[in-house]
Amino acid sequence: MQDNNIPPLTPLQKQIFGEAVKHSGKLIAIGVLLVVCGMIGLIAETAFSYASISILGAVAFVGGVFMAIHAFQSKGWRTFLIQSLFAALYIGLGVFVWMAPLAALEGLTIWLAALFLVTGVLRIIAAIQNGSGGNMLWPALSGVLTIILGVMILNSWPEGSTWVPGLLLAIELLLQGWALVFIGLAIKRASQKP
Repeated sequence: MQDNNIPPLTPLQKQIFGEAVKHSGKLIAIGVLLVVCGMIGLIAETAFSYASISILGAVAFVGGVFMAIHAFQSKGWRTFLIQSLFAALYIGLGVFVWMAPLAALEGLTIWLAALFLVTGVLRIIAAIQNGSGGNMLWPALSGVLTIILGVMILNSWPEGSTWVPGLLLAIELLLQGWALVFIGLAIKRASQKP
């Protein structure tokens, strides 16, 4: 019965969705895969935390190597020294993460707490500046909840460093996965209308 309530796609919507209209099944499949990964992450937050920081370290190391190769191939370039320093920093970060993953997780967790605190304050400021009455309530509440989350992360630091990043990553995967599933289903249903 819900399919009857979905209007067919307008030409503008078809243009906006582009190729996604033809590949809505892939969106749904990717969404389901992300939901499954998110569920695994909820079950094994610590493993997810260590896996995510290890991937970050590997990406930093590989990125640094490629930056170094590029810098040395472009010796006449004016920013050779700066590019070489960036490469060394990236390689150093990768090595540090591999050698001290717990310290890297602790640093990441404190950074996440600070990010939530600052974001929450900025959301409240934006709500006050942009809204009045009912328009202000939900953005301000979002800011307050974000600050509370930041305080909770700070209160669990450093012990929570082994599971907080993995839990947040798992939640992000779940949210993104469900969003893709619902978008894919909506596109599929709407594109099947005459």
